[in-house]
Amino acid sequence: MKKTLAAILAVSMILSVTACNDSTASGNGDNSGNTASSATDNANTEQLRSNPIAVDADGNIDMDVALKYETDVDALIKKLEAKTPDGSKPVSENTNEETLELFNYLKSVYGKQIIAGQQYSDANQFENIMYYNTTGDMPAIMGFDFLYAQGTDTPDYTQIEEAIKWHNEQNGIVAFCWHWKVPVDMSDKSVKGTAFYSDEIRDFSLEKAVTPGTDEYKVIIKDIDTIALYLQRLETAGVPVIWRPLHEASGAWFWWGVKDRDTYDKQLYQKLWYILYDRLENYHKLTNLIWVWNGQSKKATVNANTYDIGGMDVYPSSEDHSVQIASYSTLSKYTDDIGKMSALSEVGYIPDPEEVFKADSKVKWLYYAPWCKEFVCASNGSGAVITQLGGTPSINTERMSEEFLKSVYSSEKVITLSELPDFKGTTKKIPEFIKSWKFNNPKLTIENDKLTAYEQ
Repeated sequence: MKKTLAAILAVSMILSVTACNDSTASGNGDNSGNTASSATDNANTEQLRSNPIAVDADGNIDMDVALKYETDVDALIKKLEAKTPDGSKPVSENTNEETLELFNYLKSVYGKQIIAGQQYSDANQFENIMYYNTTGDMPAIMGFDFLYAQGTDTPDYTQIEEAIKWHNEQNGIVAFCWHWKVPVDMSDKSVKGTAFYSDEIRDFSLEKAVTPGTDEYKVIIKDIDTIALYLQRLETAGVPVIWRPLHEASGAWFWWGVKDRDTYDKQLYQKLWYILYDRLENYHKLTNLIWVWNGQSKKATVNANTYDIGGMDVYPSSEDHSVQIASYSTLSKYTDDIGKMSALSEVGYIPDPEEVFKADSKVKWLYYAPWCKEFVCASNGSGAVITQLGGTPSINTERMSEEFLKSVYSSEKVITLSELPDFKGTTKKIPEFIKSWKFNNPKLTIENDKLTAYEQ
């Protein structure tokens, strides 16, 4: 962490502590005491658009400063309820130019076309190589994960750099979720390790996590501010983020989920959502977030003024390329009347665009994003992708045929990478992983290569 954070924090660290020490917990999310400063990023001075985040001399979150700000959830909800939801603009009042450009683009295609997405797995980029080899194109949205960004001894920061390259060099759209790891056992310090699955956690209380003064609360504040640093790294690089935290809250499989009636009655998931939203939006004032609520159930609903897109994750038990009407009907009850967009934020199977856009279809999905590895590529049964000569992965034919994928990527209703508009501050370059793969396969010819106009 020290090496990665040092670049962005070298200049802003001292200013961060000064600015944050001037701010106090307002009870309504106000953070007027903080002012923006500049940060160094890979030796280039760039404008820091959001508030500086206080860190100590080692680049870790300064908890003395961080804990001085507390979210007054009741006051925040009252403030949110006083506003009429307006789906024509982002919920964030801090939105920068690049993020507004992306938001307006998403609104312009919603209901007319569906954007092809894909969850990122690792730097091998097997999924994208498979797409390119099969269709001559790649997904427009890449979904990354803050899974390794906090609470680990050997964190993998590759996804931050890959996300910046995806947007700035390939002109792609970046999405991030967060499989939020917390300590396995808060009551027994001898038990090491972190986890996000409920059945792997022995003692971590969601109720205590949203209660200031507890050890659990200190954990989540440190984690949120750590993620804020990475979001700020993306912001400084000019990368808008489709931001999907606290996902799949309708079930008990994640520690933040609505697991029982007591959790629902006390609105514990909602309190965690509001704390997270308030710190990123009103305290740190990040400018690059398009918020996705992925609660998937009435019992996990949050105020509509805290999200731009409603997401549903759908994993059928057998091959199913339908429009997922049941999931859309569930989601639209909370989103349609207030002008929110809906998305298949995770899918096990790509929906057939011809079915999505049939004349009598009532479904409007903004984008779809299959999960990675074996969900699109042939694997060895344990999740590892099988590659042929030259490192070429192939389609998992148990989930879709080559003909189906080609038909999806050639459909006028589907937006792929090559069909995105030129976003502000980006280039269109052939990715290094594609160059390397083609170098190892010199006799390879790509049928209907749609990236021929990209810089080589």
